[in-house]
Amino acid sequence: MNAGTGQTRFFDTRQNVAGASLPYGGAQHAGGAMDGDVVMLDIRAFFLMLWRRKSVIVGMVLIGVSLTVMALAIIKPEYTARSLILVEDSHKGALPAEFGSFVDTVKFNSTLVMNEIEVIRSRNTARKVIEQLDLLGDPELNAGNKNALHAYMPQTPERNQGYKSLNLFKDELARLPPEIAEQQMNAVVTQFLQNLSVRAIAGSYAIQVDYMSRDPSKAALVANTVADIYIEGRLEDRLDASRRLTDWLDGRLRELRDQVRQSELAVADYRARNNLTEGIRTLVTTEQMSQLNVQLMNAKAALAETKARRSQMDNLNAGGGNIEASGDILKAPFVQQLRAEEADLARMKSDLSRRYGDRHPAMIKVNSDLAATRAKINQEMQKVAASLANEVAVENARVQALQSSLDELKNVSDGENEKTIRLNELQREAESNRLIFDNFLQTYKRSDEQDKLQEAQARVISYAAIPAKPAYPNTWLFLTLGAALSLFLGTFLAFLLEKMDNKFRSASQLEKYCGYPCFALIPAVKSKSQTEILQYVLDKPSSTVAEAVRTLRTVMNLRGRQRGDKPKVVTVTSSLPGEGKTTLSGWMGRLAAKSGEKVILIDADLRRPNVHRSFGHANDVTLVDYLTNKKSLKEVVFKDDPSGLHMIFAKSVPNSALDLVGSKRMETLIAALRAEYDLIILDSPASMAVSDARILATYSDETIYTVAWDKTPREVVMSGVKQFSDMGYKQLAFSLTNVDVKRHVRYGYGDTAYYYGNYQEE
Repeated sequence: MNAGTGQTRFFDTRQNVAGASLPYGGAQHAGGAMDGDVVMLDIRAFFLMLWRRKSVIVGMVLIGVSLTVMALAIIKPEYTARSLILVEDSHKGALPAEFGSFVDTVKFNSTLVMNEIEVIRSRNTARKVIEQLDLLGDPELNAGNKNALHAYMPQTPERNQGYKSLNLFKDELARLPPEIAEQQMNAVVTQFLQNLSVRAIAGSYAIQVDYMSRDPSKAALVANTVADIYIEGRLEDRLDASRRLTDWLDGRLRELRDQVRQSELAVADYRARNNLTEGIRTLVTTEQMSQLNVQLMNAKAALAETKARRSQMDNLNAGGGNIEASGDILKAPFVQQLRAEEADLARMKSDLSRRYGDRHPAMIKVNSDLAATRAKINQEMQKVAASLANEVAVENARVQALQSSLDELKNVSDGENEKTIRLNELQREAESNRLIFDNFLQTYKRSDEQDKLQEAQARVISYAAIPAKPAYPNTWLFLTLGAALSLFLGTFLAFLLEKMDNKFRSASQLEKYCGYPCFALIPAVKSKSQTEILQYVLDKPSSTVAEAVRTLRTVMNLRGRQRGDKPKVVTVTSSLPGEGKTTLSGWMGRLAAKSGEKVILIDADLRRPNVHRSFGHANDVTLVDYLTNKKSLKEVVFKDDPSGLHMIFAKSVPNSALDLVGSKRMETLIAALRAEYDLIILDSPASMAVSDARILATYSDETIYTVAWDKTPREVVMSGVKQFSDMGYKQLAFSLTNVDVKRHVRYGYGDTAYYYGNYQEE
């Protein structure tokens, strides 16, 4: 039946049973995926496995929690006390701001905090704490060497509590040999550091100091002492640094004072030797050079202008042009006057020419005056040109004179500048030395005042209080870890037991491992005798047992219909005796007979016959009598059953059982019964013990292989099935018998038993 639905499934075992060599192809499928198969993880199956093994898991958890509780009762509690230290900038307030240019300051950052953490948990700090609190003989730190200490100090009385003074401790240490004292101290310091925890608090400049001890008072005292000793050490370090700084400043001030004196003497001596009046002579020379530079520039400009005018006039003469167009000619006053006279004469000539001829005395005189005027104009223009040449020479001479004067003055100025530069260098050096000296003097005075008010630049912001609860062991943490670990071990053990479990509990397991279909799951009937068990299906025809047997018969009929006929001969066998094959045969026969079919049940187990006992009858006339020709068929058939079931009983003949079952007469009997009955059920012996079942299977249309639920080992079942697959037998199907329905449902197997366990009618 289909799991949880009641629908019929049809199986084709040809692909699972490959001849005689691979009778349970499903086992290979279960063990691992074939090539090309997709491996899928069944989460539901995993949780169902956990549910099936919940008793193992719960037991492991209870054991783990119990062991954890016992361990917590044995472990001695330890207390942790905590103090907090705030580290500040190591240079804040130590020196004035002016001193920052002479000493490299360290930026306050996480690196500084980590450095301070290493100082706190250093062996030197631990040693100071041990010496101050006299922890050398503390049983937690030096339990193994306590007797050795008392061997060297037998007169020292035993002290249960209280912490001695430093002086008394040093007196006791003085009695020990140096090598023994140092050895003991190193061992105690190592153990002390194991109990001490120092770490930075993230996002702050605070340092957390934890100390663990079995005595809460001691834990608080040690944590606070560590903080105090660290603060004292910081203060001592700062005082030492301040003293070293003061000594250095003293020496440096003396050096600077001498440097200032020497640099000022050098300035005065240099000025005297070079006759340098401060400021006056330098200013005079500079003013003279400035004036000469202005004059030289003006002279050069005038020279350039004169040369340009001369060049213009020369170009006009050389090119045959009219020099009258020259600017100098146009600007000459006498030339302009002559031009005016020329114009008047030309006008006069024009007037006379209209009245007189060219030979008239007036005309001759005008022409003569006009020619004389023009000659004077040319003469004057030549004089202007000559004057330009002279002007160029004069301007050039002036430029050279000014340049010469400027060069002489520059040489004088360069000498004075060199002396002035050197003088300025000496003055700057003296001024720098004086400034450095003044700064150091002020720093010295301030640091001398601050020596009296030194701070540690670290403070305890929270002293440790005596802890009320132990920090170790953490009860809830241990219980949680114990429960988690035991849960993991329980799950692992459950998984291991599941993998090691070699029993069958579901139809899918049978089909997967053996490769043949499972037609039905038959519920178990408990606390009944064998006769009452067989009577159960008649007394309760609506029970889940009767329904399961009817389902088995229905599936066989439907499967036979696919082949073209209903199975008439059915062999019922199992791997081992006691797996319910006889009970299943009786139930199937009675229910089929009650439904109107003509059914006969043959006890074919000639070694351990059981049908007659199960039905409460004697086996006076048996199948053996018929097969040995002692009785006829009508004589060996028993017909007095309430359901109408006919039966043929058997008796034990172990020596000839196989021969009788495989005889021609047995084959003839089955053929004869086929013509007479609708259903023939052969209750065969267990297949693992003898070969009778395989012979009977050859007479049958279907073989039902019963497997006891949660009883028969898988290897036994697969070995029994292999006997049938080796002979090429394919009409084999399983029936899982004696199913504990309630357990089956709790295990979560989704097959017909799930319906029986949850939906059966009372």
